[in-house]
Amino acid sequence: MFQKGSASHYLLVKALEEVDLKYSDVQALSMPPSEARGAFIQGQIDAWVTWDPHLALAQKTANARVLRNAGGIATQGGYYMASRKFSTENPELVRLVLEEINKVDKWAEQNQAEVVKITTTHLKLDEDIIAEMVKRRTYGLRAITPEIMAGQQQIADLFTKEKVIPKSIDVKEAMLTPEQYAAITPKSMISQK
Repeated sequence: MFQKGSASHYLLVKALEEVDLKYSDVQALSMPPSEARGAFIQGQIDAWVTWDPHLALAQKTANARVLRNAGGIATQGGYYMASRKFSTENPELVRLVLEEINKVDKWAEQNQAEVVKITTTHLKLDEDIIAEMVKRRTYGLRAITPEIMAGQQQIADLFTKEKVIPKSIDVKEAMLTPEQYAAITPKSMISQK
């Protein structure tokens, strides 16, 4: 069980490859995490590829055990996205938004107990589940690098091969130029280089 086209989908295919299995060797079902969680906890499915807080909840309520985590499999993490037009016409605004996001991330890294309190209230999950999620997460923005984009291309190529996406794509076509990225990169990230 996984969500089609997600990092979980990619993780499943790559983990199967590690043990010389093909995607077609398993009975894979695509389902949104909120539905899959109930099915897994009720024992209706045998395995689930997911992320926190769903993982922490399944570990607590269904005594789930991790068969393979994403270590060593580049799932790329999350992205903040904007249209090319907006980014190139408003680089200062995009940079300022990213700077604030990075500040909040740095604050969260240093104030995890407060993050647990805030998130517990927001997600309405038990505090110990949220605490586990907060402890496992990574904090801070990463700059878009050629290595990250190469990883994105590998994912796109795999999803083309597995017919998740209908045709080959070149992820570079969605990219900004190095100069455009420099214009929107938070100053705090530039000073870290």
